Amino acid sequence: MCEKSPPPPSEAQATPSAPAKDKHDFLVALLKESRYGLIDFMFKQAAVLTLLIGWVVSSDKARDFIAGANIVQTIGACVVSLYSLLFVFWAWTYRQRSQSAYAHLLALGYMPKDFYATLHVTKRLAVSLVAIHATGCAVLIAFLYQIK
Repeated sequence: MCEKSPPPPSEAQATPSAPAKDKHDFLVALLKESRYGLIDFMFKQAAVLTLLIGWVVSSDKARDFIAGANIVQTIGACVVSLYSLLFVFWAWTYRQRSQSAYAHLLALGYMPKDFYATLHVTKRLAVSLVAIHATGCAVLIAFLYQIK
């Protein structure tokens, strides 16, 4: 004979709620990680761009290789453009994570809104970092096409 399994517990029983302080601590840690992670990520990407620009500008072998065929310039420009678009996606991901944590913190009402203002990845910050990165990518593409 088959034994019947007990009915599943209700959703309220299945997911006990954490104390407000634990929720607050977790969300603040997530908010901090999003903010500082984005800034750290931006510095790393700036280092990559600086390295690439320096290589294109200072290496005779690189310039000879790039000048050897127009397709190399086009492929390089496409790769750099894709890299710039990926940066937009990465910055948007950090912002979304920050927005989610910020909204949950405000809904929790544990601390005043101003307490989290310096930790929140604002739209202005994300757009300015994307603009800086896009400018660096545009400079790299310009250098690629200047090589003759």
